[in-house]
Amino acid sequence: MRRMAIIGGGPAGAVAAEKLARRGFEVTVFEEKLGWEKPCGGGLPRRALRRYPFLIDAAAGGRAVSEVEMVAGNGASVRFRLREPLAIYSRATLNGLLIQRAAAAGAEIVAERVVDFRRAGTGWRVDGRHRNYAADFVVLAAGARSRLRRLVTHEFSTRDFMLTLGYYAPGCDDLMRVQFFEDFEGYAWAFPRPDHLSLGICGKVGESDMRGLRSRLDDFIERHYGWLAPTAREKGADAVRVFSHLLPALSIESWNNLDLAGPGWALVGDAAGLVDSVTGEGIYFAMRSGELIADSLIEGAPESYPERVWLDFGRKLELGARLARFFYRGDFWGKYPSTRLIEFSANSQLFRQLFEDLVDGAQSYPGLATRMYRTLARSVAEMAVVALRNEPHR
Repeated sequence: MRRMAIIGGGPAGAVAAEKLARRGFEVTVFEEKLGWEKPCGGGLPRRALRRYPFLIDAAAGGRAVSEVEMVAGNGASVRFRLREPLAIYSRATLNGLLIQRAAAAGAEIVAERVVDFRRAGTGWRVDGRHRNYAADFVVLAAGARSRLRRLVTHEFSTRDFMLTLGYYAPGCDDLMRVQFFEDFEGYAWAFPRPDHLSLGICGKVGESDMRGLRSRLDDFIERHYGWLAPTAREKGADAVRVFSHLLPALSIESWNNLDLAGPGWALVGDAAGLVDSVTGEGIYFAMRSGELIADSLIEGAPESYPERVWLDFGRKLELGARLARFFYRGDFWGKYPSTRLIEFSANSQLFRQLFEDLVDGAQSYPGLATRMYRTLARSVAEMAVVALRNEPHR
């Protein structure tokens, strides 16, 4: 198999295309919208920067951010400095960078919308709006909502998505801020980018509508970015760009029935549902899945791709899907886990280290519960000392 059709030119499709093209495959990437935006923080943790060091280069168009603030639903907050900074990208900038690298490696980039693909002999016929193409293998990287997904497997259900709403507003800040809410599966964010702020919110589909999301986001902006809120309300689209998008957040049932590949095809990135159900992080997993399908094809073993994904990060994401409900709606010492983590982190260096490791990806979900309770046990004395220091002398 030499002719590869990659439908979608986002992080997953572009990384797969670049690697395959460098190994001499005939690669065609179909992307109707080259360099597009979406409501996404755009944060890349240190594991992504270590694996893809070209993203560290300031010339690549990202912004390094080290200061983080986490805000609980009850108003408690904690600030900390990451040991290694995150890189925050505009998705238009990141997508453009990755697709350019694919083109430089030899992939053909076709600004065409694929409307259908079907079997043709031992390969595939890919139908664009203006012409048809032939391929030996199809990689679907067109997002979780693409109707093309139903051509090879079942569609995701509504319970497998988060609804996102985002503003891209002019402004500068050095702080990345995340706000949680009481009894709400989702969060609001503010990510500083090189020349603007990404302000957004996500919430589980079926538990919050667009009006509810907008109300929470406006409250978040009013509280933390009061200088921006009147502008957003009074001038609307003339002042800020507003975007909405559905983000995969798979249920356990969907993880148990997930199809990643079949004879002559594979799914990568959002199209495969490879997003962390707790944090909503998906860029790294998209890029990594593109790399893994490319490795499988280069080695002549595309059937190994699902196992590679599972061993690399899939089992961690599946565990995240199990933890998501507890993290947002569970009980940890009488309060929501997100609230307790923030309150403890405000008074314990050990908990701040735990939170920091969660943010930058150093602490995965396997082993998290054990570390939380060990940290709690060790922090009791630490927090007692802090309390005594703050006690007024009598």
